[in-house]
Parts: sequence; structure tokens; C-alpha cells
Amino acid sequence: MPRKVDHEWRRAEITDAVVRLAGRSGLSGVTFREVAAEAGISVALVQRYFETKRNLILRTAEAVSIGMTDRFVGRLAKLGPDGPILDRLRELALSFLPTDEESRRALIFYHQVGAVGLTDPTMRGVEAHGRADRLVDLVADMLRQGQELAEVDDTVDAIVEARILLALMVGLSLSVLLENQDLDQVTTAIDSQLARLRRIPLPGKTNRMIQREVSSRSTRSIESGMSVWDRSSRHRPR
Repeated sequence: MPRKVDHEWRRAEITDAVVRLAGRSGLSGVTFREVAAEAGISVALVQRYFETKRNLILRTAEAVSIGMTDRFVGRLAKLGPDGPILDRLRELALSFLPTDEESRRALIFYHQVGAVGLTDPTMRGVEAHGRADRLVDLVADMLRQGQELAEVDDTVDAIVEARILLALMVGLSLSVLLENQDLDQVTTAIDSQLARLRRIPLPGKTNRMIQREVSSRSTRSIESGMSVWDRSSRHRPR
């Protein structure tokens, strides 16, 4: 009886090899022959699953994007369902930094694909970069929820600040990879940015008192739908 092959596992094995290879040799070094050697499989098998180099890069970009999302969700889970909104945003930003070898390789690949997109318009909408609008929507939703919970200043423009935070995340991750700044420095920058958004209680009132004043309204808002992340996962590229 022929052995059953897990095709998803095989594809993941190949895309992992692409990320490792690109981290050492750049995208120009990603060839079917080199990827096959890195993955320990035949060239024919790589061609069977991905057909062209462009398709190989695109599918790897999708895998990297999913991995980055999973990383954020994992960090978010540690805060619990009632974690403060600004703490959740901090975890999102920190999940986009190269803090270990796996995240470093993934972010190198992410930025490599972005660099190719500067001169190749067909690469600008790939999944790893095409999720930007959905990420902005996610952050904006979180900021609005923070305003409802009296954690985020009412004067904050959620969409504008979401775009600023996304740009900060991308820029700081690249800065660390290029060794222009270290992790402590960029973490301080992220904390400083988030501190700007924090609501300052009115004189004589504590955050707890303010939260009680908006509790009925915010509870209805939270209970009326799914979690912020679940709602964002249903968004589609525009």
C-alpha cells in the first residue's frame, strides 16, 4: 500500500526552507535546486508543489504572514480575555520584532518581499504585505474599544493612530534587523507611543470610577459581537 503523504506538511517543509535560504542568500539565492537541497528533497518535488519561483515566493509569503499572526495571537492569549487594550496593542507591536531566530528569519523574508515590491508592482499585494488594511482595522477597533473602556483618550483618531502604529512596527523591526537600534531601544519607543494614547483621568476621578460610568455601554459593545481578533479575521482585502 502506498504511503500516505501529508501535502500540507510537505509544503510547510518547503516554505520553511525558502525562509532559511533567503535569510542567508537573499531572494536571488532562492532557486528550486537550492530549496530542494535545503529541504532535503528532490527538485522535481519542489516543482510539483509550486511550479514557478514566483509562486514559491508568494506561497512562502502567505506562510510567513500566517506565522506572524499566530505569534501575535499566542502573545495575546497570555494576557487573558480581560487584558487592558494598550497592553494588547503592546503585544501586537512586540510580536512584530525579531526577538528570536524564528521571528528574525520571518521578518527578514517579510522585508525582502517588500523590497522586491519597490520595483515589481506584482509583488506589492502579496499576503504578507496585503494584510496591512486588515491590521489597521484591527488596531483601530482595539483603540475604539479602549475609548469605550476609558483606557484610551477620547481625542484619539483611531484610524490615524492605527496607521502610525503599523508604520512604527514595520520601521522598528527593520531598524533592529539592520542593527541601527537594539530591542530595548525600540521597545522604549513603542511604550512611548502607546503612552501618548492613554486616557488621563479627570481631577478627582480614578480610572476605575470612569470605567464604572461607561460599563453598561462598553459591556453591550463587547457582548454584541465576537472578540476584536475574531472580527478582524473575517475582513477581506479591499
